[in-house]
Amino acid sequence: MKKIFILLAAAVSAGMLTSCESFLAEESYGSTTDVFNEENGIKALVYQGYTKINNIYGGGSDFFMMAECSSDLFMRAAANDDAAMCDYRGLSASTYKVNWLWNHCYKALANINQFFEMIDTTPFADEGDKDQMKAEMHTMRALFLWIITEMWGDTYLPMTTDEIEGAEARRSPRADFYREIEASLLEAIRLLPDTRSTEMGRIDMPTAKALLARMYLYAEKYDEAAAMASEVIDHYGLELSPSLTDLWADDKTNNEFIWATAWSNDNAYNRGVTNWQPQFFSPNIGLYSDYVVPELRYTGYDNGGWGLPTPYYVSLFDHKADRRWTDLHQTVWLYNVETDQADVPASLRDAHPLNQWRYHVDTSIYISVDALGAAERERMKKTYKLFEMSDLYADNGAGQPKVRNMFIGIKKFDDHTRTSAQSSLSDRPYPVIRLAELYLIRAEARMRSTTQPDLAGAVRDITDLRSRAVVPGYEAEMAVTEADITADFILAERARELGCEWQRWLDLKRFHRAGDLNMIEHIKDHNPDAAPNIEAYHIVRPIPQAQFDGMPDWTTLGQNEGY
Repeated sequence: MKKIFILLAAAVSAGMLTSCESFLAEESYGSTTDVFNEENGIKALVYQGYTKINNIYGGGSDFFMMAECSSDLFMRAAANDDAAMCDYRGLSASTYKVNWLWNHCYKALANINQFFEMIDTTPFADEGDKDQMKAEMHTMRALFLWIITEMWGDTYLPMTTDEIEGAEARRSPRADFYREIEASLLEAIRLLPDTRSTEMGRIDMPTAKALLARMYLYAEKYDEAAAMASEVIDHYGLELSPSLTDLWADDKTNNEFIWATAWSNDNAYNRGVTNWQPQFFSPNIGLYSDYVVPELRYTGYDNGGWGLPTPYYVSLFDHKADRRWTDLHQTVWLYNVETDQADVPASLRDAHPLNQWRYHVDTSIYISVDALGAAERERMKKTYKLFEMSDLYADNGAGQPKVRNMFIGIKKFDDHTRTSAQSSLSDRPYPVIRLAELYLIRAEARMRSTTQPDLAGAVRDITDLRSRAVVPGYEAEMAVTEADITADFILAERARELGCEWQRWLDLKRFHRAGDLNMIEHIKDHNPDAAPNIEAYHIVRPIPQAQFDGMPDWTTLGQNEGY
């Protein structure tokens, strides 16, 4: 671990941020650590923490691979060739994305420890700023510690920047991590003003409390989780967006995002600081029709496709009753090449004689998630390019992808404000935690409480959450009763609401720990790519070999079993 502290100056100078203007404005300070004896240097450590949060949530593919694409919900799409991370095929201490996340989290914690060791002795023009920044760093510390212990289990818990401690990097049990996580968040809550921040992405009181509610759920403190979730739900002016399309609105503002990554759209930064989500879940439609092309609001991102839904994920939704399916998934692509009908090739007109090829009116590609009768199938094939589940997946629509560049698209992160349909640059905020999750946390905690289970309260939570997800006329299909409130139902509801939001693998591990499922067998059953490769030891990730290369005696930490 000694390498982490050697890299501290370089890590900070690579993206250091100044206290002037926004808390996301960038400035380079060079490689000296003397700057940390000054107010701007201390503040830069805080702003660097925000940058590292952005790089995890929305800013790259690494955490996506570890949290979503290796779970039961998503498999590799065409642009994703990381079979080690996603399929568990050859997952080892040399796997790049494991190494990246490990280094990223521990460098962040090195900065945070540096901050706490110097903040009290560094003079500030306004000493009152210190409490706010301490609270922000405590909150980020809790998040990074959570990611580390859930990914790697009982591992190194860095408490200082001491080189001997770092070089030995001795293991601590998961329980120690959660004691530190809880203590950090409680201290953040003590220091923060009891209000919401007006600045997008800035850690505030509801952020700290919402994250603590999540941490209580992982620590099996269910009554505390329910109470803390209620604190967030009932105060601070937060509210569920009236509709899912409002939630992911183009103006980038809503009252549901509690903590979201904030991005710069200023090209002068030119650091690739962007939200990559719009391209992660979009198929390569151009390969399947010459008369549908990427277009903002109509198609998606061509040449993207990092994750495609498993058949299991598709099966979790009521495709007619649940707006989380109808509003946030794409199965229809419209004809959108402006051309005279006479220019449509005879071969295409012969293949689809029922299509009138009207711009932005007629369908060009359609994926059917429902079984079709023979007559309906023939009518559709004469009208547009048709894909059934059996065309996309082997084993009659239940197995591995037959193709990886055509699949049901996910529109949750579509950004129609990009400069073009092929642009990968998005400044759309990405939610680290949003209000809908707090309803799910409280419902689960009420169900799991060992002192006072409250299934009726859990029903109210799910009903409130589903209020915007009901397609008119299907209220009965979306209704929930106390008999529905089981661990299986909660896990499925979390998939429907939070799918693609970097939590699924962690959810499976938590439900495994609670005894509700066998995580390994569950992934085998529902992720055909992973099924041949996943083993019991994959419930934790391998510690990177580069970590051991920097230690005088690697056995003080030791590799996780099986790797």
